Amino acid sequence: MAMSENNKSIFSGVAAGTVGLAGAMANKARAQGSGKIKVGLLGCGGRGNGALRQCLNADPGVEVIAMADLFESQVRRSRTRLMNEEKYKGRVNIDDDHLFWGFDCHEKLAKCEADLLLMATAPAFRGRQMLAAVNAGKHIFTEKPVATDPEGCRQVMEASRIAKEKGLAIVCGTQRRHELNRVELMKRIHDGQIGELVGGQCYWYGGGIWYRGAQEGMSELEWQCHNWYHFNWLSGDQICEQHIHNIDIMNWCFDGPPAKFTALGGRAWRSYNDDQIKTAKEVCTKYNGNDQNWEKYNGDIWDHIFAELEYANGARCLSFSGHSPGTGRGDEKIVGTKGTSDCNSRIFGENAWQYQGKRVNGMDQEHIDLIASIRSGNPLNEGQRIAESTLTAIGARMSAFTGRTFSWKWLLNSKLNLVPTQDQMKPGPGVFHSIASGRDNLV
Repeated sequence: MAMSENNKSIFSGVAAGTVGLAGAMANKARAQGSGKIKVGLLGCGGRGNGALRQCLNADPGVEVIAMADLFESQVRRSRTRLMNEEKYKGRVNIDDDHLFWGFDCHEKLAKCEADLLLMATAPAFRGRQMLAAVNAGKHIFTEKPVATDPEGCRQVMEASRIAKEKGLAIVCGTQRRHELNRVELMKRIHDGQIGELVGGQCYWYGGGIWYRGAQEGMSELEWQCHNWYHFNWLSGDQICEQHIHNIDIMNWCFDGPPAKFTALGGRAWRSYNDDQIKTAKEVCTKYNGNDQNWEKYNGDIWDHIFAELEYANGARCLSFSGHSPGTGRGDEKIVGTKGTSDCNSRIFGENAWQYQGKRVNGMDQEHIDLIASIRSGNPLNEGQRIAESTLTAIGARMSAFTGRTFSWKWLLNSKLNLVPTQDQMKPGPGVFHSIASGRDNLV
């Protein structure tokens, strides 16, 4: 049974919208068949622009009609670049009144006549963005992760429920789920070809990530959002932002999230990275007149988190994630009573197998699958699943930050809410939290 049916009580505090079903069905009818599918982009950074081009490439009937971002310059730059690409000539029709910016740009975008919204802003805001979209009758492509705290995950679960009722699609950027080799492999794992699953490992280690200085005219909060990766309330930490891909594979193997979490980790490199510290001091000076208390501008995410994810059958999977110089690994392994698998294209053991079929780029295929499902009238809905995988990553982070072990049931009802309300989001002071100690209170 789906988690949304098991845990209906968790939605009691989530506000749903009041847009009528008739409007949603009219929107759905426009998008079905062979006609145009009008698309709006929310989040005009590198990933958003990449997703938009993959959507355009997926179907010749896709037309871009709107763009939105926190920053006006990002919106205008993205429109100009896209309109100058010859291959999309005639398919980019964005009037000035369909360019939106500001902390409420997602609300403005949801009111336009787009059929499908692509979402690639900071993960903190995805829950409220998805609710606004489905309440306005829009199909959704969303990048991962979709939240930074349990409250945000519950909002996404609610958006998924509403989308199902309205016949709207939600596809998310965990592209491995759309790779043909992994799809064929998972059929075999779920059919028992490696036996009962008893354990596994997953990894995402990288050398580091960008750190951005302040730009002229940015408020402190706007700078923080522009530098979102380094703040837990905005990114959810590296385990959410990148390692979610590998965690999602583990959940796929077990056909659901873990039952229990135990984790630990820490922060070292970010606290002695001279280049980042230099920039953090410059940012501090810009907003305070001196570099006293510069540490808060250096972010609060950790370097590494190691987690044990215990699934319902008692199998324990180890998760390793983080950033440090000179490292690089991102893969998975699952172990069963009859064999093992690389979670990509091979099974080892008594039922050895190797995928020999066509390979596809999952980041392209997910858009092909999304558009095809809309046109067919049988929309894909991955909202509940991506909320569960995001919450799995959040659960591991919470366990590491607090030094506590807890269950999935407890996590579903956790009161942790890191993200300011929409009314609080306006140009002004930033939102800063202290770096987790490893013995923080569990909320």
